[in-house]
Amino acid sequence: MGYYRDDWPKMQDSSDFDGRQTLTLARSGRSPFRKEWDVMLLVREIEENLHSQVVEIPFVYHGSNNYGFHIQLSNRPDVIARLARGDVNMPGFSGLSIDAQIPEVKFEAATYELFHSEPGILASRLLYHRIPRQHDGPRLQHPQDITGRRLLVFEKAEGESEVWHDLDQAQRVASLLAQSARIRAALFNYQLPLEFAAAWLRERLFEHKPKSLPLPVAPTREFWVALFTAKINATIRNIGDMIGWESDNETVGPIAAAAKQSLLRLIPLMMPMDNDQTDLYRLVLEHGDFGIHNMSITMDASNEPLVTSVFDWETGCIVPAILSDPLMAVTVDLVADEDAAPSTTLVNSDATPSNREEYMTWARQYIEPLFHHAPEYERAIKAGKDARHLWFALRDWRGEDPEGYFGDLGTWAERRIKELAASNWPLRSTEVKWRLNHQNSEAEGTLRGL
Repeated sequence: MGYYRDDWPKMQDSSDFDGRQTLTLARSGRSPFRKEWDVMLLVREIEENLHSQVVEIPFVYHGSNNYGFHIQLSNRPDVIARLARGDVNMPGFSGLSIDAQIPEVKFEAATYELFHSEPGILASRLLYHRIPRQHDGPRLQHPQDITGRRLLVFEKAEGESEVWHDLDQAQRVASLLAQSARIRAALFNYQLPLEFAAAWLRERLFEHKPKSLPLPVAPTREFWVALFTAKINATIRNIGDMIGWESDNETVGPIAAAAKQSLLRLIPLMMPMDNDQTDLYRLVLEHGDFGIHNMSITMDASNEPLVTSVFDWETGCIVPAILSDPLMAVTVDLVADEDAAPSTTLVNSDATPSNREEYMTWARQYIEPLFHHAPEYERAIKAGKDARHLWFALRDWRGEDPEGYFGDLGTWAERRIKELAASNWPLRSTEVKWRLNHQNSEAEGTLRGL
């Protein structure tokens, strides 16, 4: 298995570290982290780059991939230092490769800078960041520094993130969901600079992705038809080629290969034709993990919840409006279904009818104000029904049973081709047949070899 990340530290009595008195413990040589790394190295890096003395570390948050150090400084507001729990210089490191981590850090930093003057989006204020650095030579011993851990330091917003279960009134829940909807609408409505999209769109695509973009990035149907085609070609190559990840030990079989052809034929048909393509294909920056767990929330003077920041943008990506995902994570995931109606996913099988009714209420309290503040969002979801089905299916595949998984997608694609050919949307049947014979073959020719 190797080393992926540090275990959460234990105290001398074998209990889990409670996250408190870190600086006092570190200065007395009793740091809970001492077996893995030196907290004083983090203290010195913060002091040198923020030009302030660390006075106290009131709490350390336990994230799945990062530590979150709440740090009090001598001459400026408190900060949160987000330090990776995995060190790329540790012997046997098997976590996210440094080649993947570096652009991820750079993208996240660029995103915070982009949204710095956008108050409606409430992105955290980034003060300092550093990419991880890998030492030369073999990694045989514990590193003596923390340079192999990525670090981002933010001004601490007022409030905490773990407040959902403390909201004891339905009115407070509704208020928080309405605020979240306004933030999500502001993100959807944001006019993303084309140069930012051109710099980051391919880099932020989920796997598997083409080696290069087939066309210059543009908010057009032509670009997204070409990119969708390139994405399918990168995911399902030729019979006998590897499919998925090396650890899956899978190759493209005849069923997946046939499905690939069906999907390629469907792509130019499923992408909506619209006289106002700038709305449907407008470029949108997605948070990637939008939810209550990535928000700082405090209580205002009226004792109502108030969102003060949205953080952890490292899983963000860039998509056209028709592929934007409004999902918000709370106890369950609040989503819009294929018809843009409020819905939920990730509901426990043992949820009672009363639980399910409450979850649907939450979904309505989030989705309805979202569409009120971003009316084009609802239209985009409805127009992109087939494209969203395929995009999310590609995104959610984890390498298992490629013949079965893509075989099912191929069957769906063939059914949709027939249904579209028999309908008047988005094209008349004769136009559908023409596109099947011409447009897709042209796209394949353009993308051959990617």
